Amino acid sequence: MIVGTYRLQLNRDFNFEKVMGYLDYFRELGVSHLYLSPVLKARPSSSHGYDVVDHTRVSEELGGEEQYRKLIEEARRRSLGVIQDIVPNHMAVHDQNWRLMDLLKKWKESRYYDYFDHYDDDKLILPLLEDDLEKVVAQGKIKVTSDGVEYAGLRFPLNEEGRRYVENRCPDGSCLDHREIMHVISLQNYSLVSWRESPNYRRFFAVNDLIAIRVELDHVFEESHSYILGFPVDGFRIDHVDGLLDPEGYIRRVRERVGNKLIYVEKILQLKEKLPDWEVEGTTGYDFMNYVNLLLVDNMKEMVRIYENFLGKMSNVSEVVKESKRLVANTLFRKDLERLSSLLNVELNYLVDFLVCLRVYRTYTGEEKEIEECDREGRIPRERMKRLQQYMPAIFAKGYEDTALFRYNALISLNEVGSDLSTMSLSMEEFHEFNLKRKPTSLNATSTHDSKFSEDVRARISVLSEIPETWEERVRCWHDLLKPKIDKNDEYRVYQTFVGSYEDSPDYGERLRAHVIKALREAKVHTTWENPNLEYEERAISLVNDMLHDRSFLEDFREFLRMVEEPGYKKSLITIALKMLSPGVPDIYQGTEVWRFLLTDPDNRRPVDFERLSHVMKQLPETLDLEVSDERVKMWFTRKLLRIRRQGLGEYKPLEHGFSRGNVILLFSPRTKKVPRGRVDLKDNYVNLVNGNRTRVAELEELEKYGILVLARREAGNTE
Repeated sequence: MIVGTYRLQLNRDFNFEKVMGYLDYFRELGVSHLYLSPVLKARPSSSHGYDVVDHTRVSEELGGEEQYRKLIEEARRRSLGVIQDIVPNHMAVHDQNWRLMDLLKKWKESRYYDYFDHYDDDKLILPLLEDDLEKVVAQGKIKVTSDGVEYAGLRFPLNEEGRRYVENRCPDGSCLDHREIMHVISLQNYSLVSWRESPNYRRFFAVNDLIAIRVELDHVFEESHSYILGFPVDGFRIDHVDGLLDPEGYIRRVRERVGNKLIYVEKILQLKEKLPDWEVEGTTGYDFMNYVNLLLVDNMKEMVRIYENFLGKMSNVSEVVKESKRLVANTLFRKDLERLSSLLNVELNYLVDFLVCLRVYRTYTGEEKEIEECDREGRIPRERMKRLQQYMPAIFAKGYEDTALFRYNALISLNEVGSDLSTMSLSMEEFHEFNLKRKPTSLNATSTHDSKFSEDVRARISVLSEIPETWEERVRCWHDLLKPKIDKNDEYRVYQTFVGSYEDSPDYGERLRAHVIKALREAKVHTTWENPNLEYEERAISLVNDMLHDRSFLEDFREFLRMVEEPGYKKSLITIALKMLSPGVPDIYQGTEVWRFLLTDPDNRRPVDFERLSHVMKQLPETLDLEVSDERVKMWFTRKLLRIRRQGLGEYKPLEHGFSRGNVILLFSPRTKKVPRGRVDLKDNYVNLVNGNRTRVAELEELEKYGILVLARREAGNTE
């Protein structure tokens, strides 16, 4: 039985052997399955494993196949299953990707010519250089020998013509001048160009050094999946399923191969969007995260008013989203869309309008209404729709997730993957409706390696919606005090980020500065990754430094923070209680069983001190009487609720102040600054799991302590 999953980010510093050292900790916490990041051989020193270079080898940096098998075996000995993340869509452009190197060397003679999803041009265009080829060669940054072309730690092969040319002149390349180096490179089956240019292959989103593969072809599927699907794990998580040509056919094929093992797909569902009828256990759970986010905010009309008043202008969220999607379509993906335009025999502008119009990451068979609404003149041929559909998620994700979510800042706790900023609140009744329809095996996520903020950051920011007047006063005060020299929209976002993530730790300033630069470049208004405006970025960093060091500001800020910290902790406890007790399977992102204030990737991949967490585990009391800020509180509830899940949960029944699941009742108030008063007749004998007291009546005032009440029917034996 799957009770709960624990997501682990593996890398060379946290490998299979390290994980094995903490298996007893994971078992004691109460999860049933470890959910591992990709384990196949990836680019050297990869921090995440999604940049695979070989589908037929387990990463030696992680410990290799023998250690991987040992981890699976040791986990099973402790009744822990393993769900393995796999990457079917793309591989790294790297010299250790020997299949790609074979293609570069032999081109159409290579058995891997159709392995990679390129456009069948005369050459493969590789946008990997820091500048134009001629400039890079003139600066002596490219070396050519009879063994290949070397640049920035990468090595590309020479075809036979190029190899003969070098060997006839200078085998070690030392005597080749710039003109000769340019000539050798011109002979190759690939073109090395600036990273600012576009490749002629499908990428993962807009990442030039992640080249897509054609997993829809039988031999590509076999070569890329036979090895990893053969391991004795309990299930698989499929990365970026929307990017595949035929996701349904792919899943059917995986299901045939793995039998009744668990299959989860990384499928971003928009609000009220349903998962296609695939034979999977469910998604990775972003829909759940967004429903909880919406439930825990208040006064959103007022928050929008405050935001717009601060900016001094109205802000139409729908237009922000459309402009953002149009921007990435016409810049990052313009070359791809020009090719698609030709393939589909439809004007480029019409195609861009169609993609901007779509309200989901990708359409599927049976969603003709969505397509017809956006293809208003019926110009796009349905028989070629699958190819276009592969690009839909890239346009949507880069336009919405990586642009609009950094541009529209009314309340940034709502700005999450899979959100819909046109919907800014949710009633308890709507949340119940969502839960009642939810697939019971789908994952419930609240923090992930891709979420914009961890659950604790979002919870604290959401408290602002309960004190709009006070928040407006503080923002005006801080603006007058600090006198920032940046766009007010960026300034407003920085204040919220500071409130949500502030920690009195040595590395916080460095982390915050890095995050602010990333947020500004993602927004693509005053600076971008392609063309950084260093002067503007310096002004933003100056604001951050003032916030970190200005005594007057810090005194006022810390006084304000005391108003939001405690209710923020409570909102986070509500979040984990909903995750644990709602229909679905709770997924815990590494380290978030205690308070963890994580920012956008790469900050949310920071290492976890499991040694310290193991020590915290040993200090957990039997009953709970700690300040809500104590990190043991979150771990206590996490472990207690996982144990309740293990004993089994019954039918979901909505209540006015929460819900019941068989013998368990969860009571809470989404508003944590001011909890409701009154009593709830339990109509039976229950035990309050926090203090062990027996009762037939729940006093809602008790929510003031931790924000939640979890009660178990005494006769059910759920009190441990």
